Amino acid sequence: MRRAALGLALFSGLLGPIPAAAQDVGCVHPLEAEPPPWHAQPHLPLARGEGVRVAVIDTGVAPHPELGHVEALADLVSPAAPDPLLDCDGHGTVVAGVIRGIAPGAQILSVRQSSGHYRDTAGGTLATLTEGIHRALDAGARVINISVVSCLDASLLLDARPLHDALHRAEAEGVIVIAAAGNVGGQCQPGMAVYPAGEETVLSVAAVHPGDPHALADYTLSVGDLAAPGRVPVGLSPHGHGWAAGTRHPQGTEAGFEGTSFSAPVVSGVAALLRERHPHDSAADIRQRLLQSASPGHGVIDPYAATSHLLADYRVAGREVGVDTQPVREAATGRTALQVLGAAAVAALLIGPVRAGWRRG
Repeated sequence: MRRAALGLALFSGLLGPIPAAAQDVGCVHPLEAEPPPWHAQPHLPLARGEGVRVAVIDTGVAPHPELGHVEALADLVSPAAPDPLLDCDGHGTVVAGVIRGIAPGAQILSVRQSSGHYRDTAGGTLATLTEGIHRALDAGARVINISVVSCLDASLLLDARPLHDALHRAEAEGVIVIAAAGNVGGQCQPGMAVYPAGEETVLSVAAVHPGDPHALADYTLSVGDLAAPGRVPVGLSPHGHGWAAGTRHPQGTEAGFEGTSFSAPVVSGVAALLRERHPHDSAADIRQRLLQSASPGHGVIDPYAATSHLLADYRVAGREVGVDTQPVREAATGRTALQVLGAAAVAALLIGPVRAGWRRG
């Protein structure tokens, strides 16, 4: 079995694999749009994620009025000229907007970990993802959203101990880690191992089909632990102001905001609500609250249902049962006698008329 290095490339729901070296590519341009319609959210009287620090390990998060103060943690894409608040890909800013849309009191922390526009970079690998998790934990993050994935052929053996150590640290510190389940396409194909979504303490999130919450979107790579809508009709502009319906690449191609990249932050936003509401819960407790409150089937999450859910223990305690065989034998003997008498009576009724001369005509 071949062994893969921890430098395996990660890529987001909108980005392809990052080559080892290439010319820099210009940043995307947002497709300007009107703000989305406002809807009352019934969970906000219960929790707003107030004061919960949520790390977004992604392509950077641009400062935006809708995000409040965005804290710049690290730039693992361009460490020589760091700018964690530059979102050249138009991805991390939208992810952060989804989180704040559900948990408007949460504080966003930006770790710029991958980009499709800085080709000659050490960023975008499982090694830098591991470093990004540690940076988030050092900064006191309580929820970590990872909307980037790495797909690996199942026949390869990956030495992911550094990543496991980072996730173990998150678990020990009560930090909930949420990751996209991945999208089919490019180097991600069904049956592949998906990192970090496949890790034991990570909640992976699939996308449901727009307009049909009971069906997974066709592009979802794997069935996640939970599911949420994967389409964002209008997201925050990566320019730091206004709104966008998608992005235009310098080569002219356009893309909307759709994928498991945008279903994961729905769950991260809800996790922030629960962390505010249950500050002393372990990471495992928060995961159970999310899993138990999700709808049957694909586990579609609902902010109000999760926030108002009461954690339950469905285990049934064992108990000893004693059986006294003597009364059972006596009862059985009595029933047998009654059955014999009953059978004799029926036989008498059937036989009697025949002997009295009843004939068939």
